[in-house]
Amino acid sequence: MNVQADNSALSPVSEERRNGEDDSGELNFSRFSIVFVALYANLRGPGCSFVRRQLVRILSPIEGGQMRSGTLRHLMRVVHGIDIGAYSYGCFDPVRFPPGTRIGRYVSIGPGVTAFRRNHPHDRLSMHPYFYRPSLGAASTADVETAPLSVGSGSWVGANVIILPGCRRIGRGAVVAAGAVLTHDVPDYAITGGNPARLIKYRFSEENIAAAESTRWWMKRPAEVEGSHEMSQPWACQDSSH
Repeated sequence: MNVQADNSALSPVSEERRNGEDDSGELNFSRFSIVFVALYANLRGPGCSFVRRQLVRILSPIEGGQMRSGTLRHLMRVVHGIDIGAYSYGCFDPVRFPPGTRIGRYVSIGPGVTAFRRNHPHDRLSMHPYFYRPSLGAASTADVETAPLSVGSGSWVGANVIILPGCRRIGRGAVVAAGAVLTHDVPDYAITGGNPARLIKYRFSEENIAAAESTRWWMKRPAEVEGSHEMSQPWACQDSSH
């Protein structure tokens, strides 16, 4: 099957908005939001990461969990440079997901998923970061590329998946099997797995992929999706005009 990649998914959060607007209207912000933001953003020194994790654990249920928390998304974007769309979960960890990560809407990410965005330069005399990270003192510039990562809306990344720098895009509606090691991009609606990960199959036929794309369901709120599509039935069994 030859499925064309949709380049809009390269920046799934900025491009996949409701009518081009910010999706904050779909999210919850508690009356304590300003306090949490101030505490989180101004933490410094030893123990900072531990305290931030505790703040996230406290704030999340107050705002309806990771899927609906607006403050968590604000913190990830402003403090850590991670952009997360509405209803996505499992990705609110700046240790496992580095700055520049873009995650679309309705994305499911399992526990233990980690994204590595740099490779050691194995073609050099030394591969040690001392020689390519200025913060360590020897190098004057950082000349090892940091690969961006984009995760398309409606995708599912299983537990303990490792995303290496060779993978810059997980396509919209894609499935990555638990424990997979991603070394290349994952096409839209593809199911991949293994070490290194390989294409297993596509979720739908080309006709049903085109029909799914035409709905742009991921741009809608849950109630809108449920009102216009039968979400409890296999998509291939539904009329493609839906």
